[in-house]
Amino acid sequence: MSIYYYVVFGGYLLFLAWTCMKSMRQVESLSDFTSGGHRMGLLLGIGTTVATWVSVASVMGVPGYLYRTGIAAIIGWVAGWFLATAIMPLLAYKIRRPELPARTFPEFIRMRFEPFQKVSSLQILVAVLMFVGYFIFCHLQVVGFGIVFNTITGVPYEYAIFAFLVLLMLTSLGGFWSVAATDTLNASLILIGLAFGTGAILYATGGVGAILESVAQTTAPINVGGEPMEPGILLSPAGTFGWSVLLGIFMSNAIGASVAPHWIARFMAPRNSKAAVLQMMWAIVALIPIFICLILIGLGAKALLPSLPEGKTTDYIMPLIVQGHAPAFVGAMTLIALLAAAVSTANSMLLNCGTSLYYDIYRSLYSERKFDDRTATRHLRLAVLGLGLLAVISAIKPPMLLAMGFTYVYGAFGAAFMWPVWLGLFWRRMNRSGAYAGILVGIVAYIAARAMDFSNPFAAGASLSLVATLVAVYLTPAPPKEAYEAYFEPDVSPSTRAVALRIRGESAPEPAAVTPDAKREDIA
Repeated sequence: MSIYYYVVFGGYLLFLAWTCMKSMRQVESLSDFTSGGHRMGLLLGIGTTVATWVSVASVMGVPGYLYRTGIAAIIGWVAGWFLATAIMPLLAYKIRRPELPARTFPEFIRMRFEPFQKVSSLQILVAVLMFVGYFIFCHLQVVGFGIVFNTITGVPYEYAIFAFLVLLMLTSLGGFWSVAATDTLNASLILIGLAFGTGAILYATGGVGAILESVAQTTAPINVGGEPMEPGILLSPAGTFGWSVLLGIFMSNAIGASVAPHWIARFMAPRNSKAAVLQMMWAIVALIPIFICLILIGLGAKALLPSLPEGKTTDYIMPLIVQGHAPAFVGAMTLIALLAAAVSTANSMLLNCGTSLYYDIYRSLYSERKFDDRTATRHLRLAVLGLGLLAVISAIKPPMLLAMGFTYVYGAFGAAFMWPVWLGLFWRRMNRSGAYAGILVGIVAYIAARAMDFSNPFAAGASLSLVATLVAVYLTPAPPKEAYEAYFEPDVSPSTRAVALRIRGESAPEPAAVTPDAKREDIA
């Protein structure tokens, strides 16, 4: 392995250690650990948003699917994710509008639909679904890291993934501040590394025209010894999927991703609603050059390496191409970008996993106990450590391709949470019964449709969820004002404020601490 890999990776590791130690000192409360104390600046917000979006499902999965299916991957994944990001500012404004926002996604669901329940079954249900989904997400990041680390060092994959545990701990134990700080660096590394890799591939292939000409003519199988492809299939809009399946993938990634709980958590972190909206708008701008690079790398890989070695999946295409066709320094920067993508998403998913398990499940079940911030933060760190170890162990035998794994979870999240989130934020009449019906029917219908091999399981789950939601809402009483007031009114009643403080486990501050002018300025 070139000395460049050691130098770049060593510098990256030192930065992670430094940010971890600094962030652990910065965490003074439970809100700091879970959501950055609702005071995250715009730069860190953009950095953590971009880095979380660009996971191994993007930097390895998308080029892999472009190699496998051609430009259909652009429609199914890239276009879907960009549509999701484009509509997120609407959600960001509403989520961050309350003076006392929730700390987690399940707590938001509780505040909006079960504000007076001592133990919220809805909060626990959502936390359980989140825990399962984010454990799968974290598992996929570990798989991606293992593939890259194995390719770089030659260390067997089964051992390489345990190196990831060290990086996860360095970036997660400091909580949201640590995640955001390392993500901002990771976003820069991803963009720089992919730009280097794209330049190397364009040089090796002779440019975009040569790539498209080669892809249009190739019939080379995906793996050596496999079935030949149809000529021109890689430039067909539907590719090898067919339109029905491709539409299902697009909808899962577009609508499902827009209500994924980790994005709701990102909307809670900025200091006000304006920063939350700008964070998502600038993230779209930053993502454009990243995905242009990924598209060129995926199609260029087919021109440079028509068939993969036997036994290698398309998830290996990025590291194989970079090592075979890029100079040592360029290869080091590109592969470090892949590691950064895995770390930047895994630490966020691991934090969501830990907070779901400890904050939203354990604390909800034992609500009568007193939890001081120091003890709660220590418990959360232990939960993150244990879950990180389990995620690494689960990745020893990876069961699925990276990009498709994300699509499954996004589809499930969308089917379950789409209507409770969108209707809860934009329709005052949306109530507790509608939330229960939408979540339960949506998740069950999606799983059933997936098990029965429907071409568009997301559409089935989301449609049945909407019907169940509307029936439940109109057959039951309207919600109390304490459930919706904070998301629709600039100034809330004392009872609404008291409910939010009780759910957050806080006591009311002195009346002079927050003035109406200050609240209006924050919303503006």
